[in-house]
Amino acid sequence: MSEVIKVTYQHYSTRFHIAKAMKMLEDLPVLSFDTEGRGVYTPEDREEAKELLKNPDISKEHKRLSLLVANNSGLSFPSLVRVTHFIFGTSNSHSIVFVCDNPQLELFIWDWISRYKGLLLVHNALFDLKLMKHRVNKYPLNYIDTSLVAKCLINHVSIWKAKIGLKELMGSFYDPRWSVHEDYEPKNLRDPDFLMYSATDGAATFKLWEMIQEMRK
Repeated sequence: MSEVIKVTYQHYSTRFHIAKAMKMLEDLPVLSFDTEGRGVYTPEDREEAKELLKNPDISKEHKRLSLLVANNSGLSFPSLVRVTHFIFGTSNSHSIVFVCDNPQLELFIWDWISRYKGLLLVHNALFDLKLMKHRVNKYPLNYIDTSLVAKCLINHVSIWKAKIGLKELMGSFYDPRWSVHEDYEPKNLRDPDFLMYSATDGAATFKLWEMIQEMRK
């Protein structure tokens, strides 16, 4: 039985304080990285779209648009997603979280990420770096996708034995509440429970990298 790792975090939400935190982070040789986001359409917009879809006489164009709005979430195409949290794991027990509430601040953070010279650990880079490419047309200077590395190490003909989700891989090391968290679009971006959930993602990715490094020795 793994001993549960207690995670701590610091969060920043103004450009001034985020810039100060960046000065500290840029000197670290390794950071894990994750994002959290929400759809650009509000829950009210989505409910209205669902009601429109109940109309049997809805036109094809209105149906197409209503489906787009009704299904909008933080996992939608980048142009339909607003990044709300940038998470940087500094160890297996600590993360720095940037709370982002406007597009200008988001671009400011993405631009810094594109210039970070250390190693960036991204679990499922296909999602997070797709957002980065869409926003600033750049990728990090040096990054590793820990999900792909894990896939290479534990590949198995039985799919259930080869799952590489962060929760499946690292859930035994962290508070069980983390792996069952379901509110991915909190109304309050500074909600402590959500910040802890985000920070644990960062710490867990860092821990996974440490374990991978140990396996290479």
